[in-house]
Amino acid sequence: MAGADPISTSPLAAVALQAITQLDKLVGPVEAQFWMMRSNDILGGITPVAAIKERRSADVMKAVRIVAIEKGLFE
Repeated sequence: MAGADPISTSPLAAVALQAITQLDKLVGPVEAQFWMMRSNDILGGITPVAAIKERRSADVMKAVRIVAIEKGLFE
């Protein structure tokens, strides 16, 4: 048996999973996937995926919290 999968055990993958899991609860799985790959004003116009690759995990999670706040306020 080979060692652990380096992608699924990376800290960056863990951040992406945490973000998409939280978004899934807020907006559903399809919208969560779109959100991760769309440019985001909170992240300076880059996608959450790109921000995670740039090791801006805290910024991505802040953007997820803003989605949660907006959902709470407007729906």
